Amino acid sequence: MAETAVVLLAESLLKLLSYEGKIFRGVDKDLKQINAYLNQIKPFIKDAEDKEQVENVKQWVNELRELVFRMEDVVDLHLLKVAKRDEGDGVRGTVAKAVGKFTSFEHRRGIASDIEVIKGTLDGLYKRRIFLELKQFDGGSLPNETIPRWTPFLEESELIGIEDDMQKLSDWLAKNNCPVLVVVGPAGIGKTTIVKNVYRKQEQKKHKKDFDFCVWITMPQTQADDFKLIRQIKEKVVMTDPRASPSLRSETIEDLAEKLRGYLRDKRCLIVLDDVKELKFWKTIQFAIPLHRVIITTRNSNLPNRFESDTSVEVHKLKPLSLQDALKLFHQKAKQVQFPELSHLSKEFVEKCNRVPLAIVAISNLLSTKKSAIEWQSVLDNLGSLLQSNPHLELVQQVMLRSYRDLPSHLKHCFLYFGLFPEGYSISCMRLIRLWVAEGFLKEDTEHKSMEEFGDEYLDELICRGLVHISRVDFDGRPRSCHVYNLMHMIIARICEEQVFSHVMEDRSTPPNSNMDFTHRRLSIIKKKNYDNMKRAEKWEKVRSCFIFDDAKKWQVNNHFFSSFEFLIRLDLSDACLCIDVLPQQVGNLLLMKYLSLRNTNIKSLPKSIGNLVNLQTLDLKQTEVHEVEIKKLVKLRHLLAYYVNYQSSDLDCLEGLRLSKGIQNLESLQRLSFLEATDGSIINGLEKLTKLRKLGIIKLEEQNGAALCKAIEGMKNLCSLSIGALGKQGMLKLQSLRNPPLSLKRLYLYGRLGSTLPGWISKLIHLKRLYLKWSDLKQDPLPYLKDLPELLYLELYDTYEGVELHFNNGWSKLKVLCLGLLPNLKTIKIDKGQVPCLEVLKIGRCHGMITVPRDIQNLKHLQKLYLYDMQEQFIRRLSDMQNEDNMIISKIPLVEYSKIDHFATFYDTDS
Repeated sequence: MAETAVVLLAESLLKLLSYEGKIFRGVDKDLKQINAYLNQIKPFIKDAEDKEQVENVKQWVNELRELVFRMEDVVDLHLLKVAKRDEGDGVRGTVAKAVGKFTSFEHRRGIASDIEVIKGTLDGLYKRRIFLELKQFDGGSLPNETIPRWTPFLEESELIGIEDDMQKLSDWLAKNNCPVLVVVGPAGIGKTTIVKNVYRKQEQKKHKKDFDFCVWITMPQTQADDFKLIRQIKEKVVMTDPRASPSLRSETIEDLAEKLRGYLRDKRCLIVLDDVKELKFWKTIQFAIPLHRVIITTRNSNLPNRFESDTSVEVHKLKPLSLQDALKLFHQKAKQVQFPELSHLSKEFVEKCNRVPLAIVAISNLLSTKKSAIEWQSVLDNLGSLLQSNPHLELVQQVMLRSYRDLPSHLKHCFLYFGLFPEGYSISCMRLIRLWVAEGFLKEDTEHKSMEEFGDEYLDELICRGLVHISRVDFDGRPRSCHVYNLMHMIIARICEEQVFSHVMEDRSTPPNSNMDFTHRRLSIIKKKNYDNMKRAEKWEKVRSCFIFDDAKKWQVNNHFFSSFEFLIRLDLSDACLCIDVLPQQVGNLLLMKYLSLRNTNIKSLPKSIGNLVNLQTLDLKQTEVHEVEIKKLVKLRHLLAYYVNYQSSDLDCLEGLRLSKGIQNLESLQRLSFLEATDGSIINGLEKLTKLRKLGIIKLEEQNGAALCKAIEGMKNLCSLSIGALGKQGMLKLQSLRNPPLSLKRLYLYGRLGSTLPGWISKLIHLKRLYLKWSDLKQDPLPYLKDLPELLYLELYDTYEGVELHFNNGWSKLKVLCLGLLPNLKTIKIDKGQVPCLEVLKIGRCHGMITVPRDIQNLKHLQKLYLYDMQEQFIRRLSDMQNEDNMIISKIPLVEYSKIDHFATFYDTDS
């Protein structure tokens, strides 16, 4: 979109002028002037995009977009030429350097000429805004913006699967102790329908009314105005009681609120505020209606947290229908009962709708006019284009578009990025945020926050707005992967294509847009079918981001692939089928590269030219057999991720990492480094410079290097995750000298012998949430040293302790997951009543000394799952007997798994 492109380029220019001032010396004033023009034009772009159906306006938007892309090409070409010149400085002689300076002068003159043309064109576009009558956008919604609201179109007799939701609302109305109910859910989930039906029942009561007045307010799309809101409530009251009218006339908000408060002082009022975005009006509502009950519907799940502590709030979150209820609603509206041959497609449609009622009703109404499986299949195959053109689906599109249009521009960039991934694709949250960093979508690092932390906030905001959905959460509730609903993905994909944000090349040989090589900056290649005719385009020089998703494992990446690009900045080949196992030298020519992922590919080595990529921020080599990287000049690296797990290995120590010889001390921007093989003492010394690290993984640490590692770790004040492995199972971890550990540590993984007791510093980690100890060879019970860790949620002990008993007696108030493995001498576990109140998961394996099932499991009131493996038969029989006792907690556990897996412990943090 033009708005996105302009905002990003304006921000990029400011960054370039700030960090690369010397490179642009001579044209920096012109660039500043262009940036000023862009900032002048930016407020008018939103109105222009809303009016793109007008041909002249559409042409204006297209010209602006092309001009912005041209400016981007000029800047990137300049950076590329300077980078190539700097790369060769170390090997060129005096004559070559002189030629280089002359070439640089000619190039600077060329860029100055291009900038003059761009300045003139920008000036012309800015002046044309008057002729096109474009309005300035000030951050709210434009006055003429009208997206229809979805009003309920289901009668109560047609409501399916929401009986429990309606009952909870009715129960809330019967209470007197909670004045506010917030109903939360994404667009189309049925918030308005459910509340409306409960509200109508209150309105229709003729006798013994619960409320004197019932007021329904559909909130405006623009920011709510206190005066208009109170006046609207007053008018609703007046409609019910005309006698109120004279006494409530007022000219000011204060006067109006005071009079309304006086009138309603002894009356009970039910107010529904439908589709609330913010709460700036709340204080006025509280004052004007003292005996109020308020129901708020919102798409923002974070909104309940914005009430002040003096307001009692109850939250009700709506979820998609169950599959059974979704199918029932679908069949009812599609009138499909008499067509059993279509039933096999019903489930596909329901899942495509993500079991959201609005989408199910709209699509089933469309299908009610179709009478054959061929017609139904055609709708399923062409749903994306039908969303735009079919009147049955127009409302679905408008509701979803409204959620997107409400986003501020910086979140629109991030949200549209989901269009680069296949429909239904669940993406790692960390991978997504690292890509946002490489795109320049996020705020720059500050003293207190990194770009990645800003990315967490952006993603959380998209989740709270109901636009992005969590696919998988960690033990502590942290999102690990996410996705967007299928229908929303279709809308995103269309916006991306129309606004030239990105292009998807899916199971076909050539892109539909002949100008793709000139306009599109982001390319996603998605291959799901075994089509041999899918070929590479001739011109990809302008592409900045390239992704490959190859489920068919047929569209292979070869050496020529890396020569197809000139300005490539982000390349993600995760899980791609590569017909090479050595990355070609040509990759070193991509000097603007910031993000390179080869995760889970068959690449075994990288060329030395990888060291030329001085702008690289992320290098992801996880699950590749790459063990060496030329890192000396990669000073901008933020994420160096590399390990290989040999699942064929019979030894538990199956983890291999990077072996770096020199240059580790240069990587002062590193945020994450894992896993590093620390067999060389000089490597450990170099870690002292990496004070910005938030995650560090070390393996094969030799005993004599323990003290040096402790010294380096003490300087890493932001460290959140630390993994340290000794050199083999019998290796000793000398970590006692760590006197002042980073208090920010949340995850700690140690494997190797620790001596008779745990290092004392572990008990100081007040924010520690996850602790994993393996091969520790402890003689003393570790629990007394760990019981007072206030935030500990996950504890895993594997081949750690030689004692016969573990006693949980106090201090385990938050522990949710406990894993005990390969403790051969352990005979019993004692758990005092009420001392581990939150435990939900218990895993026990290879504890062959344990014959009797601990009776204290009965004290785990919230236990949900018990996993067992490789336990004595006598233990299993006694457990089965306990399950047959009705009064036992264990008899109510929904899942007890008996598995013969060797071990469940994983040393490495599965941070993806």
